[in-house]
Amino acid sequence: MTKFIELGMSKPVAHALKNVGYTEPTEIQAMTIPLIMAGHDIMASAETGSGKTAAFALPIIECLHEPDEKTRALVLVPTRELALQVAEQFERFGSCRRLRTVTVYGGTGYQQQGRALKSGADIIVATPGRLLDFMEQGTVDLRAVEMLVLDEADRLLDMGFMPQVHRIVEKLPRERQTMMFSATIDVRVEAIARRYLIEPDTVRANTRQIEPAAINQQIIHVDEFGKDMLLAKLIKELDTSSVLVFTRTKRKASWVKRKLRDSNVLAEEIHGDITQVQRERVLKAYREGKFSVLVATDVAARGLDIPTISHVINYDLPDSPEDYVHRIGRTGRAGRAGVAMSFVSVEQRHLVRDIERVIGRQLDPDSAARKKLPPRRFSARGRRRIV
Repeated sequence: MTKFIELGMSKPVAHALKNVGYTEPTEIQAMTIPLIMAGHDIMASAETGSGKTAAFALPIIECLHEPDEKTRALVLVPTRELALQVAEQFERFGSCRRLRTVTVYGGTGYQQQGRALKSGADIIVATPGRLLDFMEQGTVDLRAVEMLVLDEADRLLDMGFMPQVHRIVEKLPRERQTMMFSATIDVRVEAIARRYLIEPDTVRANTRQIEPAAINQQIIHVDEFGKDMLLAKLIKELDTSSVLVFTRTKRKASWVKRKLRDSNVLAEEIHGDITQVQRERVLKAYREGKFSVLVATDVAARGLDIPTISHVINYDLPDSPEDYVHRIGRTGRAGRAGVAMSFVSVEQRHLVRDIERVIGRQLDPDSAARKKLPPRRFSARGRRRIV
């Protein structure tokens, strides 16, 4: 069985890993750490929950070795939550090296982040827009960067950040090591790799199955207007302290939170309209078990890593099967079992078939029988379907 010390980790870093419960590397870590330590450019793909953050954080910590007055490693991520998560891992693993990590993201004031940058950082973890702002102000100097990571490169593309990424990378030294990590490697990601990476090694880990095997996935057919009552009933019956509910829109997230509270279920919400201060307060309380249900949109939940989440409930199915995989990956983490429940209305049954094709397994045993659906009848008000 491979140990971290066999991958090139020093004894102090291996000891720090042991202190936080890491006993052996995951597949993506075992495949990428030696390559990064050897100075190779990397294009890596791994499913959610595979340990990819440590796969690049650990070798960066080893390669930087000691603190310096200049920034030598830069990690670009698509969301604030992911930035905080990645920075936390650098701080946990790099405690023995005294390396300083500064996190830069939007949705909060500039002053504190600006002061942190001026005080010096060995590693910067940033969202592209806010980092570019600081670069234009002359607050940050990236001329000494030796290692660049584009984390969740597919999401950086999907969320429209690539123009900012291009402008940032143009200011970095040409002599550097570049690593790209993505849930999927498609033609778009490959195009980015050709632009930024030099003779990269391609690593595909955990490709035998797209969704985590420990997750019990369930389809629940429900009328659109019956979701609120069913959700409250299910959560009360589950008797669990940590449920994550996904909705499509910010407005629906607020609606679901209010409906749950009306049913005496402790719930909070996170989405794009929630400030970073509120977001951090809510997530801290959620981790501490002060409320049991978090309602979130896809963008807000990117990078969310809370191992104790036992159930994910898709109040609305996403349009993209890849987003479905990401959502259910929020449970069943760190070797725990997890449950993912998806509410499916008549209007969303076609999305189930799309998901089944992508993950390579049948979720709905009745899907074949439901291909020929009876015509729907509506009440005179044109809203509630008569069943």
